Amino acid sequence: MGELYNFEKIFSLLDNLSNFQKSRIPLCAAENVISNFCKLPLDGDIQERYIMGNYYTYSEKNNFIGSQYLVPIYEQIHNVCKLLFDTKYTDARTLSGMNCVTMLLMSLTNSGDKIAILSPASGGHPSILPVCERLGLHVYELPYDYINFDLNYEEANYIIEAENIHYILLAPSDIIKPMDIQNLMLDNSILLYDISQIMGLIAGKQISNPLKISSNVVLLGGTHKTLPGPASGLIMTNNEEIHQTIERNINPKYLRHTQMHQVISLLLALIENEVYGQEYAKNIILTANILGEILEKKGFQMLHPQEYYSNTHQLFIKCASDEMNQIYYNALKYGVTLNTKGKKLFDNTGIRLGTQEIARYGWKEDALELIGDILNELRTTTPNAPFIDHIKQKLPPKKIMYTFPDDVIDNFKLHLHKE
Repeated sequence: MGELYNFEKIFSLLDNLSNFQKSRIPLCAAENVISNFCKLPLDGDIQERYIMGNYYTYSEKNNFIGSQYLVPIYEQIHNVCKLLFDTKYTDARTLSGMNCVTMLLMSLTNSGDKIAILSPASGGHPSILPVCERLGLHVYELPYDYINFDLNYEEANYIIEAENIHYILLAPSDIIKPMDIQNLMLDNSILLYDISQIMGLIAGKQISNPLKISSNVVLLGGTHKTLPGPASGLIMTNNEEIHQTIERNINPKYLRHTQMHQVISLLLALIENEVYGQEYAKNIILTANILGEILEKKGFQMLHPQEYYSNTHQLFIKCASDEMNQIYYNALKYGVTLNTKGKKLFDNTGIRLGTQEIARYGWKEDALELIGDILNELRTTTPNAPFIDHIKQKLPPKKIMYTFPDDVIDNFKLHLHKE
């Protein structure tokens, strides 16, 4: 066989990936694990099916034959999101968090419009600025209070009013304190709030719901971080005018195939979150604070507000550039997923950790102490490899918690995968 059909090579690649997934210590704040319940729709032929439009404006005329059986999925997502987020309008057609951003900006803004963003230096997603500039928007970076880990709202509101800025796009990638966005003046501005990092914490009622602040708020984001769903996108608002604009633009104008297997997987993740989300969200934040205290006792310099280490899933570690690079090099070598950060929010250089995945495994304080021991070893120039391997062997199994039992999964499987 030719190189294309060299299955042994493919098997080797898959084995390497599988072995890494099994042995890694998952501390990346951007990743999570989905349950077998949510994986059910990903194995089938639903992904090949097309539908134009959303639940609110769906029409069979000139649509794909069979799409009438898909549109009720959007309706059910609307119903669950109404319970979780108290939203009037939900759009699950986008493909990821950044796809949400681009679809919204393309639908709502025009070239030359003014938009204020959270800068990368203060934790904003680094892709936001180039996307806005590519769409011809006039971009302003909002002032930030690095002591209190939030916007400087007095200065931000002054800029928004003085410059007559119509759009505000907040997309925090690094966040240990939920933003007090009720302090933003939104009378004449629309807030596009990317909640990818904290979506599950809002659904789990651990962070206040931004939709309750103003009708000029649009929530958007990826659904695979603190909300442990597939890598899809979700948009929510209570503003009918904004909803109507989004509704008629996203699909089929800017997006054709909405990957319905992902959409159904998202529906199951939202249902799962309705049942288990509050308990899971509480444990995410509790786990972050326990691990933060453990690391501080081991000599790590934790960056945090005075009263807690984190009120999200993230932890910030300040360290010099050499130490940051040493930790990252060793993390690569020993399979610990984390992120280095070179920005003012981390006092120039540091490490970002996330606890959403280890919280999903239900790892308790004993396991967090072991993680602390491993992270402490990664700081050294010559880590003790047998010690790290020994500690890894003592960690609990990666059994997914906060999900439905097998009998429920088997019942869903019968309906999703009919012979």
